[in-house]
Amino acid sequence: MPINVEPEDLVFHILNVGFGDSIVVELPEDEHGQRSYGIVDCCKYDKTNDYLDKLVHKRPGDRKLKFICATHPHIDHIRGIKKFIESPSTRPAKLWDSGFRHASQTYMKILRSALDHRVDVVRVSSGMEWYYGQVQISALSPSIRLRNKYATYGVDMNNASVVLRFENHREKYLLTRSHEYEGTSSKLDVRRAGSGVVILAGDAEYDSWAHITDEFPRLERTDEHKPLVTKMLNQLACNVIKVSHHGSMHGTPLDVYEKMMPETAIISTRQEYSTKDVGDFTLQRGLFPHPTSIMALEEVGALIMTTEGCYECEERDGGVQKYPEYAHEGTIVVRVPPGGSAELEKLDDDKDTVPDPP
Repeated sequence: MPINVEPEDLVFHILNVGFGDSIVVELPEDEHGQRSYGIVDCCKYDKTNDYLDKLVHKRPGDRKLKFICATHPHIDHIRGIKKFIESPSTRPAKLWDSGFRHASQTYMKILRSALDHRVDVVRVSSGMEWYYGQVQISALSPSIRLRNKYATYGVDMNNASVVLRFENHREKYLLTRSHEYEGTSSKLDVRRAGSGVVILAGDAEYDSWAHITDEFPRLERTDEHKPLVTKMLNQLACNVIKVSHHGSMHGTPLDVYEKMMPETAIISTRQEYSTKDVGDFTLQRGLFPHPTSIMALEEVGALIMTTEGCYECEERDGGVQKYPEYAHEGTIVVRVPPGGSAELEKLDDDKDTVPDPP
């Protein structure tokens, strides 16, 4: 379905780059009618930069980025970041970094470029928050305990991933928090859990999710105890999740999805297959996305979309494709109105072409 972007909308552009992540975050208009942008990972500089050009021409905004987040130092997430830092027209105000150091030359060049161009580097830990008007961005990971445990070269690098939670509020969240305990009820905590929330999960795996669910528990109270609020906010509930590690078997476990209950799950991937001889037969299975990842998402009733279209074009019983309208590869755009449910549109582009934004 085509979407119409309104001035107050938060928009995510999850680009089709094959196997990897390139996500452009389009922040709502400011008081001067100007958009601003951030980037979470960048696998392909040329496509991401050209798409950003089209966005700025379609909806006037500041091409100079508010932030770039390198979720972790793997090449399919960071390959294009350095050029954004080097260009005066896009140079970010902040570089958000997981803090896990890596010996790759690509990663080291990004850090050197940030130093050379005096870009502020923020070492992200769970619980950190940033505010852009009505948009609140929270870091769910990496936990400081996990980072201290694995702060060595290349060890468990996917669990180093920064996991970000975005919420587009109806009003400026900073002011809402200031009034949280006035009166006998809390507007903050009784709002519908997960409304207007998108989680970008990087490549986080089991160890990372274990710390996330410990540090961001789902807390509920009943009327029997007459609390200030009847239900505490579930920080993990979301409309949309960008699935971790391209939907691999080591990504997000089912019990975490049961806390999130996403309406839509987006997988940035290109399907690969493995074969293994097991006894008298050969087992073939998809790796990205992996059947166990797909089963967990189907278990919680999420609409699953892939940038390659590999899941959507699979046939159900009876020979009908699962989602014929999405059974093609393409960039996936997520529109999040303030406090409302997300709307999605899948564009029609391959990994090397630049589509027109909605």
